[in-house]
Amino acid sequence: MDFQFSVLCQILIFLTAAQPSIGGYFEYVLDDESVFSECFNTPPGYANVSGLFDVSTVNFEMGPEGVHIDGHVTSTWDIQPTDRIEGRLNVVHMDRGTWQPTVLNMVCKDFCKTFLDPNQYWYNVFPKHIINKDEARQKCLNYKGTVYFVEPYTLQMHFGLGLTLPSGRNRMVINLVAIDENNVTRPNGICFEVKGDFFKIE
Repeated sequence: MDFQFSVLCQILIFLTAAQPSIGGYFEYVLDDESVFSECFNTPPGYANVSGLFDVSTVNFEMGPEGVHIDGHVTSTWDIQPTDRIEGRLNVVHMDRGTWQPTVLNMVCKDFCKTFLDPNQYWYNVFPKHIINKDEARQKCLNYKGTVYFVEPYTLQMHFGLGLTLPSGRNRMVINLVAIDENNVTRPNGICFEVKGDFFKIE
């Protein structure tokens, strides 16, 4: 498994229903129904989530069980089919008025190899609900203009961890970069955040 991710996303982290472990079973409750927000410190040349997907055709509505999602998204990232996508997820925690790093840090060296793997943390967050999975498997995020049709579902970020998570405000920071065949990183990376709080589920 080509995966060393410390919460995405998954994106997007980094954010699924993994099996509970000895540390406990946790829920990440989102701050608001828009889900995605700008990076606190966006690297030069990077775009926000709109540089990855056109999400204007998706409906997000907060409900008592989570964020209800329906619609479709279109890939907007201008990279090449032969590029390798590398993803990083870092969780930072608000402590005494400043954002502090946590031990939750993940790196995925080749995201497309594991994009639709049900064993990955991000699978239940988005890939599980893609209707045209065959096309998504073939094109991943590398083909600008690809439409991903999504079944209606409720986004719930549940996962098990063998450690205690900090309660209070947190930011999941997701970075994606495309690396060409010469192993050169393209300058048009992606950076977005998912803000929320951790709660332990009994």
